[in-house]
Amino acid sequence: MHSEKGKLLVTPYQDKILSLLIKDNRLLSANAFPKEGSLLNSIYIGKVTNVVTNIDAAFVEIFPGQICFLPLAESKNARLTNRSFDGRLIAGDEIVVQVVREAVKTKQPVLSANLSFTGTYCVVTTGEKRLGFSAKLNETEKAALKKYVSAMKDSINREKFGYVIRTNSRELSGNYQVLKEEMLSLTDKAESLLKTAEHKTCYSRLWEGADSYLDGVRLVYQSDYDEIITDDKEIYEVLCRSGICTERVRFYEDARLPLQKLYSVETKLSEALSKNVWLKSGGYLVIEPTEALTAIDVNTGKSVADRNAEEHYFKINLEAAEEIAVQLKLRNISGMILVDFINMKSKEKETRLLARLKELLKKDGVRTSVIDITGLGLVEITRKKINKPLAEQLKAGGERRS
Repeated sequence: MHSEKGKLLVTPYQDKILSLLIKDNRLLSANAFPKEGSLLNSIYIGKVTNVVTNIDAAFVEIFPGQICFLPLAESKNARLTNRSFDGRLIAGDEIVVQVVREAVKTKQPVLSANLSFTGTYCVVTTGEKRLGFSAKLNETEKAALKKYVSAMKDSINREKFGYVIRTNSRELSGNYQVLKEEMLSLTDKAESLLKTAEHKTCYSRLWEGADSYLDGVRLVYQSDYDEIITDDKEIYEVLCRSGICTERVRFYEDARLPLQKLYSVETKLSEALSKNVWLKSGGYLVIEPTEALTAIDVNTGKSVADRNAEEHYFKINLEAAEEIAVQLKLRNISGMILVDFINMKSKEKETRLLARLKELLKKDGVRTSVIDITGLGLVEITRKKINKPLAEQLKAGGERRS
């Protein structure tokens, strides 16, 4: 018997805070956040140190010693505090920017001049002044939401801000008052910040990103869990104040059986970082991350083919496709991924396998695409980089916050 929804655990672990989605005793998504020191989502008035046109980027110092990378494509709607923006950035400009990606290995944090204020049901942006909808919402849901938001035109500033309605809004079941309140609240915050920026000096921090684990909680669709459970009193209070499914938040306090023991967190994390992943059929995946790409090899393992070997291999490949979709999300694998499925002679089965893989990857909250099969028979996948891989999240220390 499978449960309908999972449990979202938010718990301290070593020097991190974990956000774990567990369903039917399986870990489906995991993120580790520094307890303190993350720059993510913070907004600063930074100083442009130099503009490098051949890579279409500028380097911006957000506080003394912290240089960040700003793609010029992310500066189209820039707000400068030292002069009027004329479409160009020059060294010495003082610019309002938001940290949208943390530093990864030798790469600096990434910035955007398109500011985002994220809530549970919507995002308010200073970039494109349009009304957008999550691709996960169906056409009926989008039409109902569009009609509701359009009727709010006197309450929100559609000329100054863009609004994106998130997937979680479907949980409101047509009762959109909570969405309206959130849109108004985030609009007020955005307007207040932009007004404040006009009177602040360079290197001022205008907005401190919320506790980073809250972003991790917001990234999980509310339809995937029926409870948020934490065993930390401070985290419990922050979650209750955050407005994220407050009625589903539960404080766990059984000293005889700690939360992490109850859900075998240590074991599940160890499995999520393992090179080999076993399949029910007896086959297994070998997942090898490298600097340039991630290679996934599908093996027959302990499975034994009957007389119809081709059908047997097809079944293992289908099971592998399902597991690959889980592992990409769980390990937060991004960039180029090459999958070496078990070779099949049948082109028809190969086509069916690819179609199934595409169908599974469409459900990923992060944009993931099956590109093609290479000349060597490898399936090429790309997955947008949103965060560090899980292994790196668990290893990396916090960044300095000024």
